[in-house]
Amino acid sequence: MRQIYTLIIGLLIALPGLAQDSTKGRWLEGKSDGWFWYNEPEEAIEEPIEEEEPKPQTKVISPPSAPQGPAPLSSAWIRENMQSYLDAAIDNPTPENVAAFLYIQRYAMDKSFAFMDAQQQVTLGHPVFDEINRRPTATFANRKLDDAASSNNRDVISKISSNSGLFFFFDGSEASMAQMGVLDMLVRNHEFDIVKISVAPIPQALQEQGIRIDNGHGAQMGVTTVPAIVLVRPDGVFDIISQAPVSLNDLKKRLLVGAKRLAVISEDEFNSTRPINNINLNLADSQPKAIQPSTNNLPIPAKDIVNAFSGGQTR
Repeated sequence: MRQIYTLIIGLLIALPGLAQDSTKGRWLEGKSDGWFWYNEPEEAIEEPIEEEEPKPQTKVISPPSAPQGPAPLSSAWIRENMQSYLDAAIDNPTPENVAAFLYIQRYAMDKSFAFMDAQQQVTLGHPVFDEINRRPTATFANRKLDDAASSNNRDVISKISSNSGLFFFFDGSEASMAQMGVLDMLVRNHEFDIVKISVAPIPQALQEQGIRIDNGHGAQMGVTTVPAIVLVRPDGVFDIISQAPVSLNDLKKRLLVGAKRLAVISEDEFNSTRPINNINLNLADSQPKAIQPSTNNLPIPAKDIVNAFSGGQTR
């Protein structure tokens, strides 16, 4: 037991020295590092970043675009620019300015003559383009056409008089009295039934002619001025054909138009009173074939216009 105590006491005495030596060994091994705060990691020093100068941008020069507008000396170009050349020649009449305008003028006239010649080539004898197919140039043919139209005119107006009547609104003015005389001539030729309505006190000379006083009929029909003539169907449907003095020939034309609007006469009967041949050959009433849009300067190619109306037949 005594040996064990002696050994323990010896160990207790030796331990502090061992601990001190261990500490010294660790410090001596790192004594070159200096004080402990010298071991802190060094902060990174940011170096200033040099900004790069912007590089000069190279400009891309595009080739000049083609001049806009119509081609020189084309019809559109002449139409847009001829006045400018005329103004220049007037304001500064140098030989060059005057000659430039005269050249353009002559060029335009020659183009017009060429078009006129081509138009004559296309028109002559064409069933649609040649106007003599509708109204002949020969005097004897014109006279015959006029006579037929006049005869048809009398027949159609007589038909109108048998299917409709007239309301005549008037006052005691000179214009109204003159218009009444025109209506009397119409009645003698075509036996129209006319109801005379006065919008003013009836003159003494007309009191025995069956004239009626206007009791609002004119306002109901839309009459605003007199003398006025209204065409009336038997069922009461009416059409104002005049609100001012008209001659006998003008009155007959208005009767035809009013009767057509009221469907008292047909389209063919109306056309028969006109001194024109082949009036049914009307391109506006035709139904041309489907037309496709064009990619050239014209909205629609010229050949497509011709084919649409001629059915593809060319001359």
